[in-house]
Amino acid sequence: MEPNNLLNCIKAFAKRICATLLAALAVSLLTIGCGDKSARDANNSDSTRINKLKQIDDSVMTLAPSVKQLIADGIRTAPDSMTAYEYRLREARYLTLTDRPERSKDHIENILRFAEQQQKRELNNAEKRRLNTLIAGAYNCRAAYYHNFHRKQHQAIQLYKAAYSLLANSDSEHNMPKVCANLADAYIQDNNMPMAAQWYRRALFLVDSLALPPKENVTLYMGLAQIYLSLHDFDTALHYYKATEEHFNMMSPSMQAYFLNNFGNYYYFKKNYRQALDKFLRMKQNLERHGMQNNFDMYLCKVNLADVYLNLDSIRTTQRYLDEVEPYFHKRDDFTALHYCKTIRIGIATKTGNIATAQRLIADNDETQHPVQYTLVNLRNRYLQKYYEQVGNFRRAYELLQSNYAYNDSLEHNHSNMRSADIMARFTSDTLQLRHDLMIEHKNATIAKTKNQLTLAIAIMLILVLILILWFMYIKRKQLKAQMDIMNLRLNIVRNRISPHFVFNVLNNKIINSEQSEATELQDLTRLIRTNLDMSRQPAVTLAEELDFVEKYIRVERFMLGSDFVWHINVAPDVDREQVRVPSMFLQILTENAIIHGLKGWDGHKELTIDVHREQRTTVISVSDNGPGFNASNGTFKKKTGMGIISQTIAITNMHNKNKIRFEITNIENNGTVCGCRATLRVPDGVRFL
Repeated sequence: MEPNNLLNCIKAFAKRICATLLAALAVSLLTIGCGDKSARDANNSDSTRINKLKQIDDSVMTLAPSVKQLIADGIRTAPDSMTAYEYRLREARYLTLTDRPERSKDHIENILRFAEQQQKRELNNAEKRRLNTLIAGAYNCRAAYYHNFHRKQHQAIQLYKAAYSLLANSDSEHNMPKVCANLADAYIQDNNMPMAAQWYRRALFLVDSLALPPKENVTLYMGLAQIYLSLHDFDTALHYYKATEEHFNMMSPSMQAYFLNNFGNYYYFKKNYRQALDKFLRMKQNLERHGMQNNFDMYLCKVNLADVYLNLDSIRTTQRYLDEVEPYFHKRDDFTALHYCKTIRIGIATKTGNIATAQRLIADNDETQHPVQYTLVNLRNRYLQKYYEQVGNFRRAYELLQSNYAYNDSLEHNHSNMRSADIMARFTSDTLQLRHDLMIEHKNATIAKTKNQLTLAIAIMLILVLILILWFMYIKRKQLKAQMDIMNLRLNIVRNRISPHFVFNVLNNKIINSEQSEATELQDLTRLIRTNLDMSRQPAVTLAEELDFVEKYIRVERFMLGSDFVWHINVAPDVDREQVRVPSMFLQILTENAIIHGLKGWDGHKELTIDVHREQRTTVISVSDNGPGFNASNGTFKKKTGMGIISQTIAITNMHNKNKIRFEITNIENNGTVCGCRATLRVPDGVRFL
């Protein structure tokens, strides 16, 4: 066949293919365009109804003066019972935000009875989705009442979960992120920070997946800030609070109050009481401006103000606020709030020297059968510790210190889980998104199969691409798991970097045999423990902080080494202690190894030397002792937990840096005789720590 004839055949075949594809496309468009007109009208009616209810929801959240009349008009003009009960649900929500939230209970019961009757009928898919929205709203409203007044906390969590499941098959999927945020708040109140973080991240994922307005993210970031505040990760919490504050005017009055309350708590736990007072007074003024003087948020604000004024030594103002809020919380049996009020009264009695009143309040344990948040327990222990120190009961004060130590230990455990969740959340969210897309594409492919083969082929190709992406991400997650396990090991072990045997033996010995003159030594040891907790949460600290901590450690440890022990810390003049950053606790680990394995039990003069100097763009830190040295052949140091932490941390850090951290251990020799050991750490400038 000639080339021209072949070309003409190919052109004719291409034309036939194009004609076939155009015909199939025309049939598909005709099929879609000739749908049932009544169905389109019904969709338009549903869209109008949902938008109107959304507008009323916004008015409810702002407690707009006209909202009661809007709800009454909606009930009066409702075309059917379902619509009337949808308006009654808005009325119940409105009541939960007023000064008499208990009035919402009867409304919720009536809504659920109506829903139970409707479930006995034969309902089409649209009616089922609408009914699910109504039931989910009632569950969420009841759970919010339990949650706000600290009642039936576990039941509140179950109600939120039930509401979330119903909304997944409803005509109000846009409310799913809000229910996730409520559930996360409930988990925070239940002291379960990893679950709270999981539900906040799910809420953020849903906002993106459902293409909701960006303002929906604002309150979710505020929730994440609250989690990090509970974990005492103040830097991360402040980052989220400042990001949220930029959108303050976009929030409803109740969410503004929630934000200011949490931001005030941030400064309170940072012990910046002036800044905390500023946030709580701003919250109070904001509530008054919106006519919310008698709702729960105002009384919560006042009890927080009472505590702040107590720490600012304004006793009369503290008592005035307590006198205002206690009747409100007693009336509603809010045992958590009453526990907080009693804690503040213990603080007042201690600060004013009214020991008899403090003893009576402490002896009255009427609220102990009710669960209380960790933060409130820790706060009570702080005021009790001051009381027992004032009355000279140092043993009891020490027991409370141990209790707080255990509390902080639990924070570290949760923080470890959170750090792991942060790494995996990026991949988990992507995987959930891809699975969600896969389900959508599969559904589209099933529908398209009845229309034309071309659409089906495209859908199959998309599914294959998504499957390949899922497989790629699965492989990547497996590769990341090994690195994450190492990070978890570091985070979980770091709390024990100072030997617990050393800490508690010394403390018990000091307290059991202490006289008033030894109080200073006990305070030094307490400060050492506190500094250890603070530093162990950070991957890196300044050289000044590390040297200060090591010096505290040596001062406590020197009593175990005898009077013939001396130490020196030499820092070259060209070393900027505030600018140089080193891995946290490294210098303490090397110092502890030098004392335990080199000097303890060594007869005669014992000497420990820490030298810091610069070599080009590197800070060189060495720890030397005049002990027996070490035997490199038996790998003694490699078996030690501290050296294991150093090796693993350096390995992970060096993976992400061009200039590597170097570490070595050598014996000090004089004429062939071992006369000590030296551990040297070389930290280049500009190292990024994980």
